[in-house]
Amino acid sequence: MPQARLMTLEEEAVIALKAFELKKQGKLEEYERMRKQIPLQPYLAKFVKEHFEYFGKDFFEKYGWNLSAAEVEYGHDWLTK
Repeated sequence: MPQARLMTLEEEAVIALKAFELKKQGKLEEYERMRKQIPLQPYLAKFVKEHFEYFGKDFFEKYGWNLSAAEVEYGHDWLTK
């Protein structure tokens, strides 16, 4: 299984700036898609998983959240444990 990789701060900043420009242009769907490319902080992903049982693996996959940072922090199978 491939190892998850963390984005650098510079990579996250580039995506965030592009997303902000899309939002300023009123392209909200594109903004949301771009914003979700930035990894969700591991503690937030874990909190959502533990406190909102209906936000399981399907939720994260359906809405396209980038969970690479959580995978690095907790292991590739953290979501199904």
